[in-house]
Amino acid sequence: MKMVKSNLNKIINLLVFFVSVTIYSQKVNLIIFINDEIITSPVGLEFYNKNFTNKYKYTYSPGKEIDINTNDIFKENMILQFNAYGNKENPTKLYSYNISLESGLFKDTSFLIIKIYNLDQKEYKKKYCRSKELYIVDFHKSGLHIDTGICK
Repeated sequence: MKMVKSNLNKIINLLVFFVSVTIYSQKVNLIIFINDEIITSPVGLEFYNKNFTNKYKYTYSPGKEIDINTNDIFKENMILQFNAYGNKENPTKLYSYNISLESGLFKDTSFLIIKIYNLDQKEYKKKYCRSKELYIVDFHKSGLHIDTGICK
């Protein structure tokens, strides 16, 4: 009887451990659109803290989750840097992006959608008011939509 209780206690302890790890592990599905087209090919992303002293490299592909608990960089404001090639009109043009991200964007959500609009494209230059910038970024996550200014 003692052995059964001992084994039962071990099993319960293991279950509690795995349940607590599952509960406290938060994964976020990152989806990136550029000029209303989803990026479907793998892209190397680099997340930096504001001082560029901490870096987290991640290979993006749609549907691949980021475990934000594996790196402390997701607990602070950061910069997302990556390069992506053109669009339908100019597929060989290389665009470089440096996007400021607040740490709260990754909290309490199962997904984060980043929509980037290049303002060298006529349709987006007319649509967005901040034409002095090279690109505009919108964020969407569970219960939140951060939209940039659209011209009236």
